[in-house]
Amino acid sequence: MLSPYRVIDLTDERGVLAGQMLADLGADVIQVEPPGGSSGRAVAPFFADCPDDSIYWAAYTRGKRGVTCNLEDQRGRDLFLRLLESADFLFESADIGRMAEFGLGYEALHERFPYLIYTSISAFGQTGPKAHYVGSDLAIWAAGTPLLMTGDDDRPPVRVSQPQSWGHAAGDAAGGAMLALHARHESGRGQHVDISAQVSAAQATLAQVLAHQLGAVEPERYGGGIKIRGQAIRGTADVADGYIVLLMGPGPAVGHFANHAVKWLVDIGAAEPELLDENFVTYADRVATGQADPALFPRIQEIMREAVAARTKQEMLEISIEYDLLLVPVLTVADIADSPQLEHRGFWQEIEHEDGRRVVYPGPPLNIMVDGDPLGISRRPPPELGQHNAEIYSELGMSAAEIEELRSEGVI
Repeated sequence: MLSPYRVIDLTDERGVLAGQMLADLGADVIQVEPPGGSSGRAVAPFFADCPDDSIYWAAYTRGKRGVTCNLEDQRGRDLFLRLLESADFLFESADIGRMAEFGLGYEALHERFPYLIYTSISAFGQTGPKAHYVGSDLAIWAAGTPLLMTGDDDRPPVRVSQPQSWGHAAGDAAGGAMLALHARHESGRGQHVDISAQVSAAQATLAQVLAHQLGAVEPERYGGGIKIRGQAIRGTADVADGYIVLLMGPGPAVGHFANHAVKWLVDIGAAEPELLDENFVTYADRVATGQADPALFPRIQEIMREAVAARTKQEMLEISIEYDLLLVPVLTVADIADSPQLEHRGFWQEIEHEDGRRVVYPGPPLNIMVDGDPLGISRRPPPELGQHNAEIYSELGMSAAEIEELRSEGVI
């Protein structure tokens, strides 16, 4: 799908997923690291049988070729410019201003390569009062406001357990680059895609961050759920073998799912048939105006929690599909590995590393047919440090002796 295009990927752990997504779509992605290796190679977790090998880095660099290039050295910068001569995309996640210090900022490169799509990934964007702030995962989640919704209402918020703010930003970077490619088909010119991880995190609140600006009812923090207009809506429930996400909420967006849940409760004899006359799409508004009993919905929630407690995650998933409920199982890592759905889709893909290890990776998130064949992930293993120096730099017309000289002098 993207086989005609080349990506130069300068990102570290703050964006390395973006290039990998394009690699899975067929692009030739070249991961560029300093001679000492990217800081992303030090990000946990690590393979048990190879403790110096980062699973994080491997997962997000598979499908790429890898070279080293010292941008601190003028010869390295000149070599990097030669790499860009055949590139369609550049992804970078350097500290704000660092690329400009190297003479590799957007303005300089756009003048030299007007067709290049230059994508920057940073904590708070390239401009603005926070542009130079240090952006840890926790700081980004806090500044992006998802932490407003996490944790119990009688204590401070809690962080999202698995660091993932940069993953959201990287996904937006890949999507933004594709939009810029679409625009280039019309204009013939590239542009600067400026990705702020804070904005990406804000978008992950599913628009709840916009409630205040739109004058809408603002949800309140409530452990395992939310509160709207004083109505507590629990988002999780215990089942026989773990947990499910169970959203039964009043209102125009989700109230019809609550109506469906009541239908199931009536069908199994857990709730009285008269409850079928209640419409939870309008319930919250009627409670606010004194036209509905505020104690009714909490009672329905408790009946639902008792009804699901003795059932398994799989049973509740089947019920969810049958009755069109807003309900999904909370899967453990083991559940995901054993998922018949993912197995049926051929999601898991085994890749052999250069050292002979065979590692199973997640496959493509979408089933896409290209020329009648399903698109699978790139089977290229994650590159070892500088693995493709000779291959790629020889494509630039460099001799083996020249490449070895640059390596010995720390340029590559």
